[in-house]
Amino acid sequence: MPQRPLFDDLDLRIIDALAEDGRRPFTSVAAELGVAEATVRARVNRLQRRGAIRFVTDTRPHELGLLFAYLGIRIAGADVRGAIEAICRIPEAVYVIECTGTYDVLVEVVAKDGDDLLRLIQREVRQVPGVAHVDTYLGLRIAKGTFRYTDLGRAGEASGRFRRPGRRAVRPRAP
Repeated sequence: MPQRPLFDDLDLRIIDALAEDGRRPFTSVAAELGVAEATVRARVNRLQRRGAIRFVTDTRPHELGLLFAYLGIRIAGADVRGAIEAICRIPEAVYVIECTGTYDVLVEVVAKDGDDLLRLIQREVRQVPGVAHVDTYLGLRIAKGTFRYTDLGRAGEASGRFRRPGRRAVRPRAP
């Protein structure tokens, strides 16, 4: 029996409508989408309960006088999960992603200044058991920052997974 998707098109359209301004009134979202305000409110509550969305204040570190950096970390040994959990406990680590590729984990950190970043890397991150290598990339400018994860462009349309009403699915041509 096919599994029912967790989110339907209306859920995705609500998420898109709130992506740039999470404080936008539900009445405005409802009017844009042609549904009742109560429907939007109920859907948002359900999405929050499932942990699919959350409302936060997005800050730009440079505007607050902070540095931000990205750390590519390789972990040695069998306890990768323990090392990642330890990294997650570092207060300056604001985003931690377990990943594939060159690094086992990518971490976004914020620091007050260069000395604070050096302290963070040497006394916090490199002291985590299992951390074998750290590459540091200092953020100079945020060129793009978006929270639009549901609009996957052509790839999403081609799969049919996130196709919007009125949009034709794009099928890849055979070679």
